[in-house]
Amino acid sequence: MKNDVLYPIYLRYLNDRLLEGKLSRGSFALLRISKSSFDDFKYKYENDEKFSTVINRDKKIDDLFDDEIWRVFGKW
Repeated sequence: MKNDVLYPIYLRYLNDRLLEGKLSRGSFALLRISKSSFDDFKYKYENDEKFSTVINRDKKIDDLFDDEIWRVFGKW
């Protein structure tokens, strides 16, 4: 499971849900190691175009902000 290409995306998805208040810390910890939850996420990501589009859009936005922060604050 941890070697799967989608696992980092799954962790980001869980972290976003935690920050939104949709998960408790305990649920977050359990879902991170739950193979069945990961398999559900993977199925939804691969078969639901709307879901995967939202996840990919959020990742692109995060990457853009990370690059911008590094560009602005990376030169101390």
